[in-house]
Amino acid sequence: MNPSSAAVQNEPAPPRLLVESRPPAIFAALYDRLPFPHLAPQQEVAYDLGVTARGASVDLSGLVVRGYAGHQLLFEQRWPARIIRQKIGLESLEIPAETGIALRGLHFMLHGYERLTHIETTVVAKDLGTGESLQALLQIPVSFPDQVTDVHFPLEGTWWAIQASDWTDLHKGEPFSQPYAVDFVMLGPDNQIYRGAGALLEDHYSWDQPVYAAAGGKVAYVCYDMPDLTPGAPPDPRMMRDDPRRTLGNAVAVSHANGEFSYYAALQQASIRVREGEMIKRNAVIARTGNSGYSPGPHLHFHLMDGPNLMIDRGLPVRFSHFAAGGQFFDQPIFIPTRLIVTGPPRDRQDKDR
Repeated sequence: MNPSSAAVQNEPAPPRLLVESRPPAIFAALYDRLPFPHLAPQQEVAYDLGVTARGASVDLSGLVVRGYAGHQLLFEQRWPARIIRQKIGLESLEIPAETGIALRGLHFMLHGYERLTHIETTVVAKDLGTGESLQALLQIPVSFPDQVTDVHFPLEGTWWAIQASDWTDLHKGEPFSQPYAVDFVMLGPDNQIYRGAGALLEDHYSWDQPVYAAAGGKVAYVCYDMPDLTPGAPPDPRMMRDDPRRTLGNAVAVSHANGEFSYYAALQQASIRVREGEMIKRNAVIARTGNSGYSPGPHLHFHLMDGPNLMIDRGLPVRFSHFAAGGQFFDQPIFIPTRLIVTGPPRDRQDKDR
């Protein structure tokens, strides 16, 4: 090896930005079938963005997000440093060399006349040593999964979708497995979600209600031993045992043998009536509603995934069937938007005792 070759090999790599998305490919939702007339179809995407400084410390200056349908630009948003600071709650966007910053829960909704095919994210930063500008570009593929499973509404009685498909949904903070999760709370005869002050679990109409299998399949995951918390009380982190799946409390995941898994969470401790590996039928009682995990009050958390593993498998948009809303009964799969009040039909005794 000649001396000049050795000198080239020993030169440090030039400073650069490493940009990654989580998930690396996005499942988008297209809200084109809703229970009531709407202005226009909408599409929704959510993802996390990680920015790592390699070879130098940098100051993050801004990012540009563009959404495309093929070569057609559908939307563009520019986020200067002041907006990013508000988003992540940091006063400084300086990134020391070989460390990074996470921008969690980036969320975009736009018209659904043309479907997104990819999102292009450009990150701009300044090298704190030389003052030079650095840029990195990441293209994230976007696809729209077609739901195969006919997901029947898994509850009976009248329920309020307090979190679902829009920008108010806190599930977007975990966009890998839960971007399209739905939380339901039961309404009582007074149209309230609890009696009195709601200080006790028994005050909540959502407490101790049967949860039915939305479709038949094989039980792929069960968590059953987490205690139900007093409404509004935070859980002890030691309950999680360093297992992120336990953040959703007692839970059941069911495989429908088509790449789709239904996931029921925040269930009542010791109420689960199914076992891992068991084959169950639609409308089988799988558990009762509870208040386990990171849960502010009794409710049912439901989402669809492409596998049974929370934080590992990707969340899927979910359409429900066999529920009533606004005086109509929907027997075909359709989206339940946030704040819709829906009613699940009564199950017969045979179904309840399976």
